[in-house]
Amino acid sequence: MTGMKKNRGITRRKVLQSGASLAVGAGLITSIVRTTPARAAGGKVIIGAFADGGLTPFKEKIIPLAKEQGGFDIQFLEDEYGVTLEKWFADAQNSAGQYDLYLLDDPWVPQFGAADVLEDLGAGGIDGNDKDWIGSMIDMGFWPPRAGPRVKGFESAEPKLITVPFVGDLQTLTYRNDVYGSAPATWDELIAKGKEGVAAGKIKFPVVFRGVSGNPIVTSWYPVFLSFGGEFFDDKWNPTFNSEAGRASADFFVGTMKANTAPGVVEFDSDQEGAAILGGDAGAIIQYSGNALKADDAKQTKVPGKLDFGVVPKQVKAISQMGIFIAGVPKSAPNKANAIEFLKWYTSADAQKALATAGSIPVKRSGFAAEKPGNRLIPVALQQLDAGCLPRPRTPDWAKVEELLGIQLNKALQAGSGGGDALNTAAEQVKDYLTQAGYYK
Repeated sequence: MTGMKKNRGITRRKVLQSGASLAVGAGLITSIVRTTPARAAGGKVIIGAFADGGLTPFKEKIIPLAKEQGGFDIQFLEDEYGVTLEKWFADAQNSAGQYDLYLLDDPWVPQFGAADVLEDLGAGGIDGNDKDWIGSMIDMGFWPPRAGPRVKGFESAEPKLITVPFVGDLQTLTYRNDVYGSAPATWDELIAKGKEGVAAGKIKFPVVFRGVSGNPIVTSWYPVFLSFGGEFFDDKWNPTFNSEAGRASADFFVGTMKANTAPGVVEFDSDQEGAAILGGDAGAIIQYSGNALKADDAKQTKVPGKLDFGVVPKQVKAISQMGIFIAGVPKSAPNKANAIEFLKWYTSADAQKALATAGSIPVKRSGFAAEKPGNRLIPVALQQLDAGCLPRPRTPDWAKVEELLGIQLNKALQAGSGGGDALNTAAEQVKDYLTQAGYYK
């Protein structure tokens, strides 16, 4: 298992910053949950979370409901994103017992799973096989993973449900409806109609994305890679992202997409790409939920009414990247039983509908049936989930893999060509790193 320092490279996307403005009145939410009889008093639950706008609907609307409907006394403790991984991992390893529940970034699950510091929630009565779960979300909660490659020492271990999805977050397409009319179905259509929009003077360039080395560029390239049919690793952790499909996706990304985006894209991060779509310069963007929702904030967009949401374009598939808030209960939790009961309540159909009504993407299919979803992205998110949405590979070493890959993609983006060669170089570097880490012994 890797040490904590190797995970410092993971950066949380700047997501869901406008979640609070999209929450609706508490009265409607309460009416939804009241259809279920109140549980016996649930007791104290101490939740550790990193500060993020994506949790605003939960804090403002769901915590009061948990008190009213389940008798749960929620203490919600926030820290900056950059310190929470090490803080919680130390808490769990040292059995300090300061928290009953961690709200993790999903790439952290393998590190906690490999250290065996989280409760088996399945044994606690939470059914990971419930068909109401969004399948690709609940799969992230198991360690070792139920499908795909496994790290050394866990090849034959029985998967346990050590975390459960908490708030959904995923990439979708945001596009100019006055340029495209409807969501472009393919990457070729996105570029071609975008060029028409440029010629008509409606936009300055068809597409915008993040080009900064590391997590930003890999996150932007990821849905292109998946849509071309790429896969990251085989079942033995051999890199396969430089397959023919992978190389084609990288060539398209650093070549065609760069030729049809903003100057200086190699230095773009979330703020710059967001300014391009909200300012009216770009025709389309693939982005995570919170940034997408800024399209409906009149204070942030210069093109109100002209931005719509859709499923990401396809080459052979239409698959985006998923990254969710996910909850785990440490074995040292002082109020362990309360925390598990809270998760049962929170993942009930009615509570999930309340979450959707508050403006967050639910984690169970029944939540998407809310009568009045809190924003118009929620039904599109379900369309994307059904079309295809995958997490990053389930390894404690993903941060290093992403770093190596991002460096090479950024170099190719600067050159405007050589994406396939960049993946070949990155594959060699990743193979060397994983060899040293003992993946192939």
